[in-house]
Amino acid sequence: MANCQACVLTCMDFRIQAAVADWLRQKGLTGNYDYLSLPGASRNFLSEGKIKLVELSYQLHQIKEVYLFHHEDCGAYDLGDMPVEEQLARQRQDMDAAARMIKERHPELEVHMAFLYLNGNVINLTAL
Repeated sequence: MANCQACVLTCMDFRIQAAVADWLRQKGLTGNYDYLSLPGASRNFLSEGKIKLVELSYQLHQIKEVYLFHHEDCGAYDLGDMPVEEQLARQRQDMDAAARMIKERHPELEVHMAFLYLNGNVINLTAL
C-alpha cells in the first residue's frame, strides 16, 4: 500500500470545500491525504464509527497526522443564530474529544484542529 501524510476529517458542507482545499494546499498536503467528509466532522465521533475511518486510513496508508476541520454555521450542530464564538466553543468540545480518542489509540499521530469561518478564514486550534 502507498503511504500518505495525513487524514483530513471535515464537514460535508459544500460551502467550505474550496477553503479547506486551499488551506491544505498552503500546508503542502495536496495529493497527500485521505479525505473524509461527513456531517459535523468529528461530531458523534465514536457513536457513528468515524474513529474507524481514521484508523483505516492509518492502517492502509500509514498516515502521520490527522486534521479535524469544523466550521461556522454547521447544520449538523443546528446552532441557529448563535454568535460564532459560541458555535466554536460548542464544536470545540467534540473536536477535543475526537483528538483525545485518536491520541489514546495512536499516540504517535499528530492531531491538528482548525475552525473555518464562512469568509474563508481558518484559525488553528491547539490540540490536546
